[in-house]
Amino acid sequence: MATSEQTWGAWVRDEPPELAGPRPSAARIFDHFLGGTDHFAVDCEFGDEIDRVAPALSGLCRDTRRFSRAVVRHVAESGIDQFLELGSGLPTVDPVHAVAARHTRAPRVVYVDSDPDTVAHAARLVDGVPRVAVERADLVDVEAVLATAGVGELIDLRRPVAVLAAGVLSALDDEAARAALQGYRDAVAPGSVLAVTQSTGVGRPDLVAWRDLPHTGWTYAPRLRDPEDMAPWFADTELVGPGWASAPHWTPDSAAPGPAETGSGLWGVVARVPRGRG
Repeated sequence: MATSEQTWGAWVRDEPPELAGPRPSAARIFDHFLGGTDHFAVDCEFGDEIDRVAPALSGLCRDTRRFSRAVVRHVAESGIDQFLELGSGLPTVDPVHAVAARHTRAPRVVYVDSDPDTVAHAARLVDGVPRVAVERADLVDVEAVLATAGVGELIDLRRPVAVLAAGVLSALDDEAARAALQGYRDAVAPGSVLAVTQSTGVGRPDLVAWRDLPHTGWTYAPRLRDPEDMAPWFADTELVGPGWASAPHWTPDSAAPGPAETGSGLWGVVARVPRGRG
C-alpha cells in the first residue's frame, strides 16, 4: 500500500489546531475498504467521501491485496522467508507476516512507512509478534530503509528477499519510482524478487477521468502507467509466471489476462534478480 505522506497528503485537509481532531489515515482507510477492523469512525467517514468522489479506489485496494496474497504465498513456497514491504502494509486484512506464516516456517517481515502515526499504529498491532518489525523511512531513500534497525536485525541481504511495492508506485514520479526499484534490485541478493502493482487506464476510462480531474486542494490523482513505460525499470531481471498481468489475477503457474480483459485497473508483475548476475 502507498505511504501515507506521499499518496494521501492531498486528501487530508488542514484544520486549525483548536478544531483538529483525529485525522484519517491512509492505512486505516485501506483497512476499512478491505472490511478489516483496525480503523476508526473518522476513517470510515473519510473513506465514504473518497468512494463518492473516486469510487475506483476501494476496488484498487482490494485488487492490490489479492495480488499481495498470491505473491507472498508463491514466494514463501519457493523458499524465500524474508519480506520487505514498502508502504505501510498495516493495518490490513491478511498482512504479509500472516500470509507468509501459513506457507513457510518462521518468516521475517519488515514493514516500512514514512507517516509517524501509521508507523506507531502498525507497531502496536505487531507488538510481541516474533520476527516482525515496523520502521519509519521514506521508501525512495533506499539507503535509509536498508539502514533501519528492523532491516538490520531481521533481513539478511546476502540471502534472497521479497521486496513488495504493492500500491506505491502510482504515488511517485517516473524518476523516483525507477530509481527506487533500481536501488532495491541492486541491494538484494540474486534470487530475490521485486513484486509491483501499477495503476493503468487500460480498460478503465474512469481512472483516466479521475487522473485528469483538476486539483481542488485534496483530490489525489494517480499516475497511470503501462508495461512499455516501466519495462526499462526491470532490465536485468527475469519476469515470473505470466509477466505483466491483471494484478488480482496474477498466478505463477499459468498465463493471466491483462487489465483490459478484467477491468481491474492494475498491472501486477513479479521480477526475479538472476542468480548468475554480476
